[in-house]
Amino acid sequence: MNPLQNFKGAGGLLILVVVLATFVGCSTSRQQPSPESSNAAVVTPAAQPTIAESAKPKHVAKHATESTEVSTDSSSAAILNQIHQADQKEIALANMAAGKASSAEVQNYAKQLVDDHTSADHEVLAMAQTMNLHLRDTSSKEGRHGSAKLNSATGPQFDREFLQETSADHDKLIRELKQEREDASNDDIEALIDKILPILEQHQQLAQILLKKEQA
Repeated sequence: MNPLQNFKGAGGLLILVVVLATFVGCSTSRQQPSPESSNAAVVTPAAQPTIAESAKPKHVAKHATESTEVSTDSSSAAILNQIHQADQKEIALANMAAGKASSAEVQNYAKQLVDDHTSADHEVLAMAQTMNLHLRDTSSKEGRHGSAKLNSATGPQFDREFLQETSADHDKLIRELKQEREDASNDDIEALIDKILPILEQHQQLAQILLKKEQA
């Protein structure tokens, strides 16, 4: 065989091997992910809540707290106003009875009403001031109402009508305050009702006792 032909055959085989090796290397390089892509996949953090999303629950909770406080203040103001108006009415009626009642027992009862309701009203006003609440003053209105209802009555008739009215007033207030005591969410209001209720119940019982004597 001619040596030149052998050289040419070997050279062609070498070229073929080099081409195949290059092709395999390129194919392997395409299949492997780049280091940057691998690292990015590993360290990508989970999605975090936005600032607005994080702040939203706190805002809702704050709004709910403020709404509760407003509701509690409104309820406390309503109860204190109710007691204050009842005190003013009973003081006005009792002052009238102290001067017009024909019975000494009814006169003494009327004076007790004035003293007890005046003392209770002082506590109501002090609590309202502490809670920064304004109470309506109805003393003059209730005074005119009592005068219109009892002005024409005299003697024993006045005594009976006065006792009937004050007994009904106390009975109504007692029932309302007992219900409000169960619904109250303010400790000071609860304590005030607990203190006033026994006094109101005593007034109502005394009115019934005196009324039975007047009707005997």
